[in-house]
Amino acid sequence: MIPNVTKDYNNIDEAMRLGFNWIKGPFEMLQEIGIKFFVEKDVNLKLNEFIRNLYDKKNENFYGRRQIYTNLETLGKVKQLAKVQKDNKSAFTYNHKDYKIVEFNTKANTLDYDSMDALKKASDHNLIIINEGMQLSAGVNLNYVMDFAKEKNWKEIDKFIHHFQMTCKQLKYSNHLVVAAPSGLALGGGFEILVQSDYVVSHTNIVTGLVETLVGLIPAGGGTKQLLWRWMQSIEGKNDPDFAPQKVFDIIGYGKTASSPVEAIPFKFLLKKDKSIMNRNKLLSVAEKLIDEKKNDYKPPKFPTFNLTGVQVRDKMLKTLENLFKEKKILQHGMEVGKQLAFVLSGGNTTIDKDLSEDDMYDLERQAFINLIQMEKTQARIKHTLSTGKPLVN
Repeated sequence: MIPNVTKDYNNIDEAMRLGFNWIKGPFEMLQEIGIKFFVEKDVNLKLNEFIRNLYDKKNENFYGRRQIYTNLETLGKVKQLAKVQKDNKSAFTYNHKDYKIVEFNTKANTLDYDSMDALKKASDHNLIIINEGMQLSAGVNLNYVMDFAKEKNWKEIDKFIHHFQMTCKQLKYSNHLVVAAPSGLALGGGFEILVQSDYVVSHTNIVTGLVETLVGLIPAGGGTKQLLWRWMQSIEGKNDPDFAPQKVFDIIGYGKTASSPVEAIPFKFLLKKDKSIMNRNKLLSVAEKLIDEKKNDYKPPKFPTFNLTGVQVRDKMLKTLENLFKEKKILQHGMEVGKQLAFVLSGGNTTIDKDLSEDDMYDLERQAFINLIQMEKTQARIKHTLSTGKPLVN
């Protein structure tokens, strides 16, 4: 089609994006993949004249202006103008205007040590977390975790989870605004980033939630404690200290998800201060506007204090688990995962008059995660999910 139909790559890409709802056109994808990588990936690939010329000339930056018919500042446009840091293998960081942008670039934008490193380093400026691809993030990279588990290297897993937690804590308490702008999946670890950002500007197609129990784990990047804190601020949570732990036990235990911002609010996955956008192309511009509106008066949130009843509420949760087990709705390992989750949400070995800090809750999350990842039945769940895409009930 080049140059018979049009000499501009953008015109074909725009036809595919706007006419057929592609996220990126074929030439946008080719530019992103890289001519050299594309050609050398398969030595048997028959090259047409267009591709051969680009390859012979080593022309990696062949593309002109992108998305010229979209009258908005999109990430696709910004990426051509912004200064980009590509030294991180799991995420790109763009310096644009007076803020930074982090875009994950792993498969399904799963999260690993480098993903979190990019976020932590970018928090020295106002920050927007957004992706041009379909998903914000499908969660922590389970292959990355399982590589350590196969070697029984629990210290490295502990180190990674702690790094994840401290990155989210840095996002939450930095002196700069953090706006997450998700589309598609924002599950597990991806959701933990959202829930510890200052604001969320979401596309209406998002799928959010904490689904770690389905693979025999619990959310350990701050998602458990943050969702607990949100429910503790409800009227019921303030009147009854056991209400919020039991509510969150139900939400996380069943791996409940929301498939839109409207569904997310009743779960407190999103708050009323967050925004939802029908036009995906507006995510970046709305996030920018939010930063402009809030940055001058911004102050980080205060550190929370958790007062939980320990064994009192934990006994209630265990009774729920026993009933589910008797009804054969969960099996033996489901019981074990539930017990670990209950221990975290109850505050561990605490009483209502004891103050627990956010770091105390992070420690409980991390210890439960380490306990569970060492269990063969958790590893069996993870392997099954990685190979089939479906949960294993064991």
